[in-house]
Amino acid sequence: MTRNPISHRTTSFGYLELLVEQGGKPLVEFLRFDRSGRNHHHDEWECCRVVNGGGIIQVGLERIQVKKDSVCRIPPNTDHWMEPDGMMEVLLTYLPKDV
Repeated sequence: MTRNPISHRTTSFGYLELLVEQGGKPLVEFLRFDRSGRNHHHDEWECCRVVNGGGIIQVGLERIQVKKDSVCRIPPNTDHWMEPDGMMEVLLTYLPKDV
């Protein structure tokens, strides 16, 4: 996969690349998890595709085991976080909550 990020920044879990935005809001991001992410939520749907590695995606009370090519949909306003098994790279797409 070739990426041309609008921005790249180091995070508490690894790094994040913003790939597509509209009106100042992210639409597509690439994230690399070297450590567990923090609990958070969004107003939009989040579609997560694992492009490398694997681990757990915690969605509300559900723990979802994921690996390369797994896809996970996270509903709006649902607490979630990622726990890599060593390393996990994901492509995130955000969709309006009324989709």
